[in-house]
Amino acid sequence: MHMKSVIFVCYPLFNVALCTIPGHYRIVGGHEASINEYPYQASIQFFGRHACGGSILTDRFILTAAHCFEEDYPSKVTVRVGSSRRNSGGAVYDVDKIYIHPNFSDVTYDCDVALTRLKKPLVFGPSVKNVALPSKGTIVADGLVAKASGWGQLFDEGPMSEMLQAVELPVISKDNCEIFYGHTVVSDNMFCAGYSFGGKDTCLGDSGGPLVVSGILVGITSWGGVCAAPRNPGVYTNVPAMTKYIQSIISA
Repeated sequence: MHMKSVIFVCYPLFNVALCTIPGHYRIVGGHEASINEYPYQASIQFFGRHACGGSILTDRFILTAAHCFEEDYPSKVTVRVGSSRRNSGGAVYDVDKIYIHPNFSDVTYDCDVALTRLKKPLVFGPSVKNVALPSKGTIVADGLVAKASGWGQLFDEGPMSEMLQAVELPVISKDNCEIFYGHTVVSDNMFCAGYSFGGKDTCLGDSGGPLVVSGILVGITSWGGVCAAPRNPGVYTNVPAMTKYIQSIISA
């Protein structure tokens, strides 16, 4: 299992020693994009360095992946919004609380969802906007064209992107995803997106970032095999399956 985040420790995952700081996977086979095209895109940063992607839900809450956080220390975490650049520009906000799904497994990555609450509300504008959540029970169907974005690696074990990247990926249902990873690995809270022949994918540094269909957030970049390799599609947290939990946090 290859998580798409950056953590300052090394884990043996499949046959790869992954050294990261929470939240590192990058777009492979995509194109440079402007933050104005993806104004809901956020950068989760540890000690001022990009670690994971995130999605703006409200002026106080950013949605991301649970595996991005090795520890619940919000004082180490900031969120950058409104910039196409990974580590500069836009505005940076402090985090005062991190919510990790109570059923998250750091072994299987089931329920890989977390929210950060900002100390101060975001100032919305052309480059800072929220993304719509799906209704509970929304089906993320095979073949839907989804857009992923982030600052992750340009290719497997390659450098991270300084500029925001985006890529279009077809959704692969849980059942069809099991063909690649097995039914014991892909839970009901996951689905895949990508091509069986590879070439386009999210990668290390993109973890926690958005996967969007027609302006609605359907997935959170979670894990995968070798970036953009044949028969190794990216695996995403199924946001419709998590909507009840997400709403319980942002409406509390």
